[in-house]
Amino acid sequence: MAEAQQTANPVRLFMLGLDIKEALDNALALDPENVQVRLDLVRFHVAAPRIAGGSNDEARKQAAEIAKRDAPLGAFARGYIAYRAKEYGAARGAFREAINTTRDAATKSMAMRWLGWLSQEMQQYEEAFAMFDALHDSYEIGRTAAFCQCQKERGRAALEEYLRSKDKTHAEDARKLLAKLTPSE
Repeated sequence: MAEAQQTANPVRLFMLGLDIKEALDNALALDPENVQVRLDLVRFHVAAPRIAGGSNDEARKQAAEIAKRDAPLGAFARGYIAYRAKEYGAARGAFREAINTTRDAATKSMAMRWLGWLSQEMQQYEEAFAMFDALHDSYEIGRTAAFCQCQKERGRAALEEYLRSKDKTHAEDARKLLAKLTPSE
């Protein structure tokens, strides 16, 4: 998967897509109860073009199979599919269902993050702030403040905290967002 993120060659991407699908199908054949493999298949089917094996119908089938084994994770998978299809109401409901019903911290965190991103996109900033506050995600708190141009002081403080942290994944973007939130002299 890392190689797929680093190449722009469409033929190579197509071949990698086929390899990824084959590897996921093989992993599922070895362990049909593995919900993480099924979730990876959901992601694959939603992201891949049809010619490379992507299929929204297959993604929905995998989400239903996940739900039989882990209802909250199945709700997350449904939300992910709906989000990618720009069915935002259905996505919001499914993410909330996952958050409210899971006992698994990883599923809850994942659903909260995606609900936060959806809320940013839909300009429902209070919910975005609430999700990222609960996750203690200073980068996303700052990002939300920059998007809404609200709670600027809080956003600046969050981005400054992020830039002092060891996580440098979004450092360049965080500096740009911080500049947007800093009053010009």
